[in-house]
Amino acid sequence: MRIAVVVLFGSAAFAQSTGSITGTVLDLAGEAVANAPVQATNVATKAVFKATSSDKGSYTLAPLPAGSYTVSVAAPTFNPAQQDVAVAAGQTVRFDIHLVDIQLNTLGDGREFYADLMARHKTPSGPTPRTANGRPDLSGVWHASLPVPGNPEPLPWAQAVVRERMENNNKDWPQGFCLPAGVTVYGGFLPFRVVQTPAILVMISEVDVPNYRQIFLDGRAHPKNLEPTWMGHSVGHWEKDTLAVDTVGFNGKAWLDLDGHPYTEKTHITERWRRPDLGHLEVEFTIDDPTAYAKPWTIKRVSDLAPKGDEVQELICTENNKDPAHLVGK
Repeated sequence: MRIAVVVLFGSAAFAQSTGSITGTVLDLAGEAVANAPVQATNVATKAVFKATSSDKGSYTLAPLPAGSYTVSVAAPTFNPAQQDVAVAAGQTVRFDIHLVDIQLNTLGDGREFYADLMARHKTPSGPTPRTANGRPDLSGVWHASLPVPGNPEPLPWAQAVVRERMENNNKDWPQGFCLPAGVTVYGGFLPFRVVQTPAILVMISEVDVPNYRQIFLDGRAHPKNLEPTWMGHSVGHWEKDTLAVDTVGFNGKAWLDLDGHPYTEKTHITERWRRPDLGHLEVEFTIDDPTAYAKPWTIKRVSDLAPKGDEVQELICTENNKDPAHLVGK
């Protein structure tokens, strides 16, 4: 991704110690991208500054203390973008961002299709349904929900992986090769069903590989000699109205989010599942991987209940996949 950076003289108000970053968020065709979340993270202090692009795609991050910043955009239906920008006191940096949509503006299930899938949906109102033993009932068919990452602090090698994946337009995304996306992205693109019993909770996904995920609720522990897998081994227990899930045993090959954050076999993920009302399912993931990140960080997801009659369909991705040869990257 090539982005032009032009330094302009700012106003006197910022002349002493601050500057700003301003620009326009555009798609491949040069059209404005509205409501894109733009974030600047100070490389030295880790302070985060946020803005949202206007209807015309314009944004401004100000005031910013002088220093180096990592500017990133993770807009739905687009590949994430990231680049370092230096901001000097009393200056405004012009930073136009050209986003690549996940289908490269080609025919097929393009931006509008995915935007509709990922949009918030109207849900029925009502109290949280409960099982016979009084626990919240998480069962139902749920709309897809992309993970919303917090503020990870990758170690240098992990940050280099993120940068390489972004520069390659995420062409190595595992699902593009019919491989699992991983626990935190499971159910992120097409509907999924949750089936809850006292002994086990099962997720059935329309598109993810494998098409199911198991969380054991029968009090078992993790196996002592656990073979690493894409999805790991998950056990859960109830803490009042919250289902706490503990997952270990990863092979480190999946991605944690669409930004391309990696993780390793040392990763330990804890989840907290809640159904605050009839129409919503909330999951918060805490990722603890000291070999890849300076400290634990979180990813959040909120799914909307699908209307009655909606079902999980069948989508097979095991052979005859013609997409990989057309993926674009370095």
